[in-house]
Amino acid sequence: MSKNFPSIKFVVAKKADSLYPVVSGASIAAKVTRDRAVRDWVLDETADNIHRNFGSGYPADPATKSWLENHKHSIFGFPTLVRFSWGTCNTYFKSGAEVLWS
Repeated sequence: MSKNFPSIKFVVAKKADSLYPVVSGASIAAKVTRDRAVRDWVLDETADNIHRNFGSGYPADPATKSWLENHKHSIFGFPTLVRFSWGTCNTYFKSGAEVLWS
């Protein structure tokens, strides 16, 4: 980013949301936006057993863990709401079917 914006000084810091008010504000705005997007999400899947009690989406949240456990499929994974690159998903596929792409 510094290459594209040479006049701006960028800082990368652990716990930046507690150190820099602008980062705290951005974090709150991002969470509110994410919560609204999840609340209003239209599921592509139509199975009767899909419920919307996703929890907070944080890996340690019991409701989130329960939702992931109850909505995994050994072949197809999770409903489209779930981002497969989310590291939390990996723990739910230890016994899933391996798919090899040619």
